[in-house]
Amino acid sequence: MELGYLLQQTMFGISIGLTFSMISIGFSITFGLSRIINLAHGAFYALGAYFIFSAMMVFNNYAFSLLIAVAGVGLISFFVERVIVRGLYGKDIDLSLITTFSILLVASTLIRVVWGLDPKSISPPAFLNVQISTGSFVFPAYYIFLAACSAAIFIIVWIIINKTMLGRIIKAGSEDKERVETLGINMGRVFTINYIFGSMLAALGGGLMAPLMSIEPSMGSRIVLLCFAVVVVGGMGSIFGTMLAGIIIGLSISYVTILSPPMAEATAFLVMAIFLLLRPKGLLGTG
Repeated sequence: MELGYLLQQTMFGISIGLTFSMISIGFSITFGLSRIINLAHGAFYALGAYFIFSAMMVFNNYAFSLLIAVAGVGLISFFVERVIVRGLYGKDIDLSLITTFSILLVASTLIRVVWGLDPKSISPPAFLNVQISTGSFVFPAYYIFLAACSAAIFIIVWIIINKTMLGRIIKAGSEDKERVETLGINMGRVFTINYIFGSMLAALGGGLMAPLMSIEPSMGSRIVLLCFAVVVVGGMGSIFGTMLAGIIIGLSISYVTILSPPMAEATAFLVMAIFLLLRPKGLLGTG
């Protein structure tokens, strides 16, 4: 095996892993505050990909189409939270699993009705649709862009959670919602903002991943399982743990692809199973 190829797979793993982390952070922060395992996260990811596909057909501008996709999913998630998810706060976690899984199934059905069963695809922006070559090392520029965007989003989320008033309210509310409400803070509004933000991260992930894969109706189900694996490995509610877990799983998938491509995606769940056996609270989990 050439060193250049191994380095290429390592870069692939880090890029995809950081993207898994970014998508999973939205899943994690929703659970961290509201204690809801939001399987509808996969629906928002798939809608982000389909929205950018449709917007690209009209505007042929990747950045503008990505903005439309994220904003569109944010608007949908607002109505989902207000009409359905709000009634799950404080309820048994099993109820949130069943309800959000139902949302995922309904969204998948609507996608089939609106866009059909045939896979869709889009191309990366022209300036990113190039290869970077150094000796035997060849790497697509779009993967570097993907990693940079995901890392930037992680930094922004970390700043919001740790350095802003909203972040302090979210952290305090996740520990003692009633005490925070006695200070005159509307936690219902905070829950809504938190849910929309997490959903928009899923849509952003779907839009960023769209040029690299087939856009098809079942993609939401697959990504939500990967998100669950990443969050379990990183530790429920831990943003930094989620980032590390995403990189570990991304590298695991990339390296296993070298040996046995059909087994690549299953690697994420093998890693999750190992952590559940050896360290159930995850890398940086506290529970």
